[in-house]
Amino acid sequence: MLQDIREAIKIDKKHRENIFDRRHIKEAVQLSTLRLNEPSEEELKNELDFVERQFSIGDRMYKFAKEIYNDTELWWLIAWFNNKPTDTHWKIGETVYIPVPQDKALVIATRER
Repeated sequence: MLQDIREAIKIDKKHRENIFDRRHIKEAVQLSTLRLNEPSEEELKNELDFVERQFSIGDRMYKFAKEIYNDTELWWLIAWFNNKPTDTHWKIGETVYIPVPQDKALVIATRER
């Protein structure tokens, strides 16, 4: 999913000569940095809703994504909406807001500026 909205950048030996020589490779592909947008007040009010879950021991964003979106790869959408980039940013008992509908949240997060 993320690879669909990020540009693939080829890195060749001249950029990372020492690493490439040690690993016996000639080039690698790296994805560009994904720049996500904050939802506007209007979008939050009119276009998005959310499902609430309490963060508890053993919870992970990919598990919430599987439960709500049926796709573990959309964990980053929950991270974006809550402004918590990794599972370690959560404290036990905090409320996790999961944006729905998924397609609207994806459009808002990845739209052109």
